[in-house]
Amino acid sequence: MNTLHFRYAVEIEKTRSITQAAENLYMAQPNLSKAIKELENTLGITIFRRTSKGVIPTEQGLKFLGYAKQILIQINNMEAIHSPEKLRNTNLRISVPRTSYISKAFSEYIATTKIPEDMEVYFCETNSLRTIENVRENSYDFGIIRFNTAHEKYFMDFLDEKGIKSQLLREFEMLAVMSAEHPEAKKENISYSDLSCKYIELTQGDDSIPYVSGAVEKLFAENRPADIPYRKLCLYDRGSALDFLLTVPQSFMLDSPVPESLCGKYNLVQRKCTFRDNHFIDLLIYSNGHKLSGMEIELINKFYEVRNETAFTEYR
Repeated sequence: MNTLHFRYAVEIEKTRSITQAAENLYMAQPNLSKAIKELENTLGITIFRRTSKGVIPTEQGLKFLGYAKQILIQINNMEAIHSPEKLRNTNLRISVPRTSYISKAFSEYIATTKIPEDMEVYFCETNSLRTIENVRENSYDFGIIRFNTAHEKYFMDFLDEKGIKSQLLREFEMLAVMSAEHPEAKKENISYSDLSCKYIELTQGDDSIPYVSGAVEKLFAENRPADIPYRKLCLYDRGSALDFLLTVPQSFMLDSPVPESLCGKYNLVQRKCTFRDNHFIDLLIYSNGHKLSGMEIELINKFYEVRNETAFTEYR
């Protein structure tokens, strides 16, 4: 299996276009298409499918791309053994939950910071267990994990077991985020039970906690009537979720408070949403012994700054 093909697949995922990926890779589009076809035949899966919004990964493709990125990181690390100082100074790798305020903070930081010419930045949006793995096993500088306080002990024990330090980023209650055209958009005192019975809920399909399987789904299932059908759409991409909310007004998702600038951009509203155990934590994590660089500290401070844009807002 040619690991160069892994780089091709990752570039296609990033650009959502075989044509653009081929241009970025300085190769002919037919050659790139042929290479991806050979990779798919070798793996026995379909990695990408064509849609009106571009080339996007299949569910199996997403799993493959996650592993491919890890392998490429390890290859880069091996190639840089002769110059570990250069690797440390010119790469930034962070792993975070799929949430809007973190993405906004990261993009603003990149836009306003002078990045070295030979800098490589890895910004991975994924679930909490994968972030812990990235920090411990895949040379990520730091990560942010999200969990419900009902599961706090599981995560803190797991972090201790893995030798990972942590620092509180924010505590919050989940809000119901929906299109301004949603039937419930102008109502107050919305309950998760009512929303989940009537409308499509967008969720992350890979949420899990250490030691106990099914705990996340159980938490929300206990807040829904057991005898009413439940419609759920599992997504693994924050951008797709925002697009879906915009184009399917009968949908909603639970998220941390979203900066108002993004709500305006996507024509979204966010409402208080009552349910039992609605208390969550975003936690900064990094390996024991890792000293945060000046660049990493600046980025973390940006996360706190954007967090504060919503910290004192009263939602109805």
